[in-house]
Amino acid sequence: MILDIPRKVERRESPRYVVDLSVDIILESGNILTVSTRNISNNGVQIACDTGIANEIEPRGLQSHNISHLRFKITADLKVDDTVQKFYANCRIMAVHRVSQEEYLLSIKFLDFENGTQNVLNNYLEQSMPVNVIHKGVVGE
Repeated sequence: MILDIPRKVERRESPRYVVDLSVDIILESGNILTVSTRNISNNGVQIACDTGIANEIEPRGLQSHNISHLRFKITADLKVDDTVQKFYANCRIMAVHRVSQEEYLLSIKFLDFENGTQNVLNNYLEQSMPVNVIHKGVVGE
């Protein structure tokens, strides 16, 4: 008997692009944390952080407490054409993955953008990332 097993559905709304970009997380307390991205899309970003930064974001523990209430701002300098432009987004954490005792990956969704910077992000992605696309977990397709 052959079972018809449904395939995993791709939930991404837009492709992710592999990029190592420095971004600042601005917490509601006003603290600024600098982290590196793993990938970025029009809808969000995945960042890598250590335990110290994870504890600043949620002192009670990212994996042991509800994270849906956590909101913060991300800022970054993005090179578009030959200029560097500021990018601002209000965000929330969608998922936390603990890679090791000292490293976390945070999947972050952009909730809204400030000062029309969604266009800055779109232009950055169009110009800078044509070959480093992640489709269904495969880089470069």
